[in-house]
Amino acid sequence: MAYKKGDSLINFSFLFQAATYVVFYTVWHIGFMVCRILGSARYEGKKKLRALKGNAVLVSNHTTLLDPVFISGAAMPRTIWHTLLEATVKAPFLGTFTRLLGGLPLPPGMAGLEKIIKISSRAFRYKPFIHFYPEGDCYLYNQQIQPFKAGAFYVAARLDLPVYPLVTVFSEGRLKPKTPFARRYPRQTLVVLDPLYPGDFVRRKENGELDINSVQAFAETARRRMQDEIDRRRRENPRWGTQAYYRGKMSRLKGINE
Repeated sequence: MAYKKGDSLINFSFLFQAATYVVFYTVWHIGFMVCRILGSARYEGKKKLRALKGNAVLVSNHTTLLDPVFISGAAMPRTIWHTLLEATVKAPFLGTFTRLLGGLPLPPGMAGLEKIIKISSRAFRYKPFIHFYPEGDCYLYNQQIQPFKAGAFYVAARLDLPVYPLVTVFSEGRLKPKTPFARRYPRQTLVVLDPLYPGDFVRRKENGELDINSVQAFAETARRRMQDEIDRRRRENPRWGTQAYYRGKMSRLKGINE
C-alpha cells in the first residue's frame, strides 16, 4: 500500500507486517552477500546490541547505498526501523518497497519527530531499534563525519532511550588504492560503540521543556566519539580510516527526494 502525506508512518496491519518479514529477510541475505563481496564486511561490538533488553536509538555515519543492509546485520536476528526522507517513501513502488524493508518515513521539521515519538510505543512492539543518519545525507566512503542534526537525540531524550553510535570504518588492502590490482572498494567494519544516555547530557528548562542546546551538545558528543574511533584506528594503522575512496556527497534521486 502506497504511503501518502498524512498517513500513519507505519502500516501496522497484519498482512503488511507479515509481508515485511518475508521481504526483509529475503532482501537482507542478498544485500549482505553483496556487502561481503565488495567490502569484506565485518562487525565489532555486536554483543552490545544483542545484550540490550529494552529499546534504543541507533545513529551512524552514512557512507554507502547499502548502509541499511550492513547496519541491520548488527542487530540480527532482531530488526530495526530505519528512518528515511518522507519524499522517498512517497515514491511509487520504491516507497512501498522501502517500507517493507523497515523504512520509517521522517516528515520534515519538529512535527515529524513528534509523530515518531507518538507512535514509538506501538512501533517498538515490532522492532526494538530506531535508526537515524544524523548527517542527513550520504557521503560516499567518507571518514570525516559531518556535523550532526539533533533530531535523533531529541527523540532519545523525549523517550529516555540510550543512543548507540555505530561507526563504519574503512580500510585499504595491501596494495595502494587506485593502483593496478588494488581493491576497488575499501574493506568496511561496523563498530558498535558504548551507549550514551540522555540523562548524562540533556537538561530541561524551568517549564520542563528540553534545552535544545543541550540536545545539540548530546549529538556532538556522539559525533566526536565516532570520529575519535576512526582517528584512533588511523593512528594505529595508516591503512585504517582511509579517505582514498571518498567520492563526495551522493546525489539524491531526481524527481523523488532531490
